Amino acid sequence: MFEIERREVIRALALGLTTIGTMDADAAQHVHTATGAEKSKGPYRVKAFQPHEYKTIQRLAEIIVPADEVSGSALDAGAPEFIDTLAAENPQLAGIFHGGLAWLDAEMRQRYGTVFTGADTKNQTAMLDILVAAEREESARRNEELVYRRSNDYRQFSNYTVKRPSPLGPGITFFDWVRKMTVDAFYTSPIGIKDIDFRGNKGMARYVVPKESIDWALSRSPFKSAAL
Repeated sequence: MFEIERREVIRALALGLTTIGTMDADAAQHVHTATGAEKSKGPYRVKAFQPHEYKTIQRLAEIIVPADEVSGSALDAGAPEFIDTLAAENPQLAGIFHGGLAWLDAEMRQRYGTVFTGADTKNQTAMLDILVAAEREESARRNEELVYRRSNDYRQFSNYTVKRPSPLGPGITFFDWVRKMTVDAFYTSPIGIKDIDFRGNKGMARYVVPKESIDWALSRSPFKSAAL
């Protein structure tokens, strides 16, 4: 009965993630508790992804929040299990990752002649840098588009665009999801909480990681520009 109730809670959390786009710290820690309980019984059993897909998520987690002299990486913190647990309960979220992982491998083959996990660190990093740069350009395009549409001179031409959307659009969307979920998973895990030196307080019912602490911690990542 407890397992059924826990799964229902996680399902509700997963569905809410794609509905409202956020998950608070309490909810995220509930997911960590569930995956931790599962791993205490033996090796984690991947539910939403094929082996190659999951291997790619593991590698992305290592790159997005790498290990250093202070703490382990997002892989060590259980980010892949966190993502898999939620994707298994939300078909829309699973679809974002299935499609995004396929897109990433196709783009890697075109640029570097191999899938993401088959590439060396230099080319993996280069691909993600390309997505970060494209995301910034897309954000600037959208802002320019908003100014254009609000202009009295061009209001009657509101169906037209100023600049074409980035051809890397699918990759931008996917990387945004995997990046945010990886960072959320890390900084709500025991490793991540320890990393920002949170000591807790028995009088607190809820703790939200200060943005300043996250900014400082992410500044050590090679993808700090993507995570901030």
